[in-house]
Parts: sequence; structure tokens; C-alpha cells
Amino acid sequence: MNAVGVATSGTRMLAAATLLEHGTEDQKRKYLRRILTGEDAWCQLFSEPGSGSDLAGSTSRADFDGENWLINGQKVWTTSAHHAEFGILLARTDWDVPKHQGLSFFVLDMKQKGVEVQQLRQMNGHASFNQVFFTDAVIPPENLVSELGNGWAVAMTTLAHERRGADGLRTQNRDSGLDGPIYEEER
Repeated sequence: MNAVGVATSGTRMLAAATLLEHGTEDQKRKYLRRILTGEDAWCQLFSEPGSGSDLAGSTSRADFDGENWLINGQKVWTTSAHHAEFGILLARTDWDVPKHQGLSFFVLDMKQKGVEVQQLRQMNGHASFNQVFFTDAVIPPENLVSELGNGWAVAMTTLAHERRGADGLRTQNRDSGLDGPIYEEER
């Protein structure tokens, strides 16, 4: 009755919500069950050095070589990238259109050649954040989420779910009805 259930927050759930809304049927079949069962860890590859909060200013690039997408660039402040099997990635696919239109959204295999994860040690000794470097990392065409150039809209879906999830956690804890110091502090 009081068994621990599947986590309802975190990047893997953001990936699930985003794939439910924008993914192909094949992507849903391939990833959703494993996300929900916790078999695969995920990370969100959005932030870049030098871009601050300008997500549309992404300079990590995805170039199609005729067979696959080749990813080059860097992301930073990526939580749990060192544990992740997959990442949801926002990358620039077109430099000749306004910046919000030149982005595409991908599922990236984090364990492949060309993906280097470096943990960032914090003042408290923890290292949950990472910087991630891409050097000709390969993404097959079937891992493009939604249409080419629609990455901004897909990323906004991810961020909307992130904001809703954070609000839901606050409400969930407050309304839990459970006893104990941690729950009493939330009330």
C-alpha cells in the first residue's frame, strides 16, 4: 500500500511528457515504457556557456551529413548527465533564419563516442551538475523530435511541463495528509 512508486518529476518525466506531445509513434514505443519504469536515466541538454538565459541563442550545432545528424558544441549546468543514458537536446540546424526558427530537438544517446561529460564540483563537494561536450556525436534521423526547425516549440513544451511539475510538487507535499516533521514543515 505504501510502496514507493515511479518518480513523477525529473528530466526523464519531462522527456516522457515532451515525447507524448511531439514524438513519433516509434519514439513513444522505444522510449516511454523505459522512462516510466526508470530503466533509463535522462538529462536535459539546453543551457550553454555564454548564452545565459537566452535558450534561443543556442550555438551547439546539428549538421546532417546525408545519413545522420552530427552534433558539435557544448552544454553546461546539465543535471545528472553523468548518469544519463539519453538526453533531450536542443541544437541549431539552420543559421540562416531567425534564431527561434533555426532550432531542432533531438533524443541523444549519452553513452556514445563523441559525447564527453565532465562533472562540475560545487562548493559543498557535490557534483550533480555537468558540462557536456559534443564532437561529431551521431544522432540518427529517427531521433529528430517533431519537424526540422520546430525545436523552439518542443523546448517550450518541455519547460512548461518543468514549471507545472515544480508547482505540483509543492502542492503535492502540502496536501499529502501524511504525518511527520518533513510534512509538517510544508504545511
